[in-house]
Amino acid sequence: MKREEYFFNPFRLISPKLDAEATRLEELYEKTPEEVTCLEEGLLIMTNKLIRIVELARKALIIWDPAKAEMCEGLAREIHDEEKSLTGQIVCSPTETTGQVLKTVVLFPGRLERVGDHLESILNVACIKARDGVPFSDRASAELDELFNLFADALKHFQDALLTRNKAVLEHLIAQDKKIAQKTIEAASAHEDRLCQGDCSPKASSLFLDILESIRAASSHVRQMSENLLKIDANQAKRA
Repeated sequence: MKREEYFFNPFRLISPKLDAEATRLEELYEKTPEEVTCLEEGLLIMTNKLIRIVELARKALIIWDPAKAEMCEGLAREIHDEEKSLTGQIVCSPTETTGQVLKTVVLFPGRLERVGDHLESILNVACIKARDGVPFSDRASAELDELFNLFADALKHFQDALLTRNKAVLEHLIAQDKKIAQKTIEAASAHEDRLCQGDCSPKASSLFLDILESIRAASSHVRQMSENLLKIDANQAKRA
């Protein structure tokens, strides 16, 4: 990490300042969409729930648990509701903030919702894998473990960026996405070799590739938000 430099916070232009007490995620987690009035707060809540879904989805791929799957589905529904509530609040906000800043941040709740959609796809794969008794090789499982860890780490860093406004964290997230993209390419290539050598069940092929694509796509949304925050910061610096 570089020395600490702070990026301009565009959320403060369109929503109240985030209270220090609201940074306690265990309290934020329990709030309903209707109780969230601050965009930053809402993004923190959504990201926290996405981190939980990542953990549950990974476990579901190893051992299917209907109760945990139902918990995942409940969290995903809440994320959908939160996206609608937050986006609606931004669009209907009486703020005078317009232009590129508003056009950029209004998409953030939707981007996090899309991350949730990709994680729901992984949960669906886990359900099919368990239903049809499809095995993943040890190598495939190890590759997925690494990718899940990298992506969970990215979500936690995005949360940290919202709380600290540390520019180096955003730069780390962009680099992390490149790493995830490269790892998915390498995993797909190794998978093709296993398939050709008969070391991978044909039934597992599309399921494994679907997970790789979902993680890569989900990571790209986090990267795009990080890049957008850096662009807003750079534009703000030019005006200063």
